[in-house]
Amino acid sequence: PICSFDIGYRLVPAYYGQQYWFDPSTYGLPYPPPGTQWVRYWNDALLVDVYSGQVVDVIHNFFW
Repeated sequence: PICSFDIGYRLVPAYYGQQYWFDPSTYGLPYPPPGTQWVRYWNDALLVDVYSGQVVDVIHNFFW
């Protein structure tokens, strides 16, 4: 089963590597603050702190 992440969850580095980053302007999302990136995880958009891996914001089912 696919798991869903919430704010505060800490991802392992393999889940927020550059291959999962996407351009937020393509989807009408705000530019990420310094030190964070929008990451696609299945159908969710996660705003992740790239230093700690902590999920800062999440939009569930964004890509479906």
